[in-house]
Amino acid sequence: MKKYTYLGHSDGRRFCIEGINVFAEKWRSYGKCDIVLQPDTNKPYSFSEYVIEKKDKTIKFLAGHFDNDEWAFYKELGDDDFMI
Repeated sequence: MKKYTYLGHSDGRRFCIEGINVFAEKWRSYGKCDIVLQPDTNKPYSFSEYVIEKKDKTIKFLAGHFDNDEWAFYKELGDDDFMI
């Protein structure tokens, strides 16, 4: 199983990843999904994987909704990353 770090959640109006407001950009789906755990409850959720390509920057992330209908965002941890 891949490891992900929780980036945060949003009501759908604004959320920045690497300085880019994801709600102002076009998301491209990879057609893949993975299981992530809600930070407070460890309840598993299946979230889809997306990419945003903007100029010379590519951002990959998982996004989906928790039970409270807010968007939640995760990023896959690389070998050089650490969990928060």
